[in-house]
Amino acid sequence: MANKINHLLPAYRQLQQHAHPVVLATIIETFGSTYQKAGARMLISHKGELTGLLGGGCFERDLVEQALSVFASGVAKTVFYDMRSPEDVIWGLGLGCNGAVKVLLQLLSAENDFSPLNSIAEVAESKLAGVLVTIFDSQYADFCVGHNLFLPATTTNNQQMLSSAPFPFMTAALQSLLQQKPRIESHTINGHQFSAFYDPLQPPLHLLIFGAGADAIPVVNCAKALGWQVSVVDYRPAHIKPERFPLADQLLYAVPEKVSDTLELDSFNAAVLMTHNIEYDQRYLQALVHSHIPFIGLLGPAPRKDRLLQSLGNDSSLISNRVFGPVGLDIGAETPEEIALSIVAGIRAELSNRSGRPLSSKSTVDLHVCIPR
Repeated sequence: MANKINHLLPAYRQLQQHAHPVVLATIIETFGSTYQKAGARMLISHKGELTGLLGGGCFERDLVEQALSVFASGVAKTVFYDMRSPEDVIWGLGLGCNGAVKVLLQLLSAENDFSPLNSIAEVAESKLAGVLVTIFDSQYADFCVGHNLFLPATTTNNQQMLSSAPFPFMTAALQSLLQQKPRIESHTINGHQFSAFYDPLQPPLHLLIFGAGADAIPVVNCAKALGWQVSVVDYRPAHIKPERFPLADQLLYAVPEKVSDTLELDSFNAAVLMTHNIEYDQRYLQALVHSHIPFIGLLGPAPRKDRLLQSLGNDSSLISNRVFGPVGLDIGAETPEEIALSIVAGIRAELSNRSGRPLSSKSTVDLHVCIPR
């Protein structure tokens, strides 16, 4: 998922400036209940400084110790933390997490542009998805442990595909891309065995907000806290001020009829209409009718949503299954910040095909298991 890589982007830019080696820790497989799932990544500096979290503090201290040997040898290695035993006898931490994780540690350096961070940054900046293949176990010199291969995807008729991939990576990479789930696969070439971790990478979610009122500010801030990109559009020039939205990636003055001339609407993952003016909400909604934005949220009660959809006439059938109103999850929100949290959480749940109900009501919480061969 896109949010797994957002924290790595500013870190990569800093590394390019200072050129200090760093160890990349990647969860490649999990069992049971764990803080993070396969594909989560964390950077460890030579001073033991961390960028990101993998175990919520459970095993990060040991990871720093393990990283020291990677800094010294330059050789990638895999470590395994098993916290499923009742007493955590292996680590003696008494965490009771009832899960286990396998973590790959790789040394990244300026000589190879901190690969694979350069590929991850390329995905975010170009907005082109792909699959990152990393070898974590190998007896084959051509594909040694720590070797990375990024396979970019192309989009045709809203379907992501891989244009090409060297043997033997195509089948597993395509399955990972289509399922949008990491997976592990073992291969044999000329009697040499090796195992690879396949991780589908997606660019950060991009939210489009119509309406630059005061209540849009916490929505922008909340979305940015998750690493999303955010564009804000308004028909009132006085509202589109950088000092009001310092975190927004794009501020745009545009009347509804000019929006599609200025923005590539299909590049957005979600839109929220919050102009507080039903005429302009209707006109902006009309502007989205022929887009493929998967989530379109409306403020206000359900009858207001019905009224706006009815105003579209026959065009409403093109968009009605993607319009959500009132937008947001029912969390008892009252303040602007709480309402923003409700809106952003609702978007996240819908785009992840989740209900948003409490995790405690689920029979299992292990919903992101890496697919073993």
